[in-house]
Amino acid sequence: MKDIQSKFCQWLVEEGHTNPAEVNFGRAYLKSVAIKHGMKSAPGWIVNDTNRIVSRGVYSVPELATYLASMNQTANA
Repeated sequence: MKDIQSKFCQWLVEEGHTNPAEVNFGRAYLKSVAIKHGMKSAPGWIVNDTNRIVSRGVYSVPELATYLASMNQTANA
C-alpha cells in the first residue's frame, strides 16, 4: 500500500471507520475527509478508478480493510 493510501485509511479510522466489512463511501464523504486533512478534493486514486465504483457516487476503498488488519497485527504483536 502506498504512503498516501495508508494516510487516507488512517484518516478514515480517525473518523470512526473500524469495520473492515464497511469499505464503501460516497464521493462527498471522501471529499469531506480529504478537505478536513488539507487536500483539495477526494483522492484521485479512489474516485478516478472505475474499478472502485460500487454505484453512482459510491466508491470501494478495500485498502481500509488491509489497513485495519495491519493495525490489529501490530497491536497483537
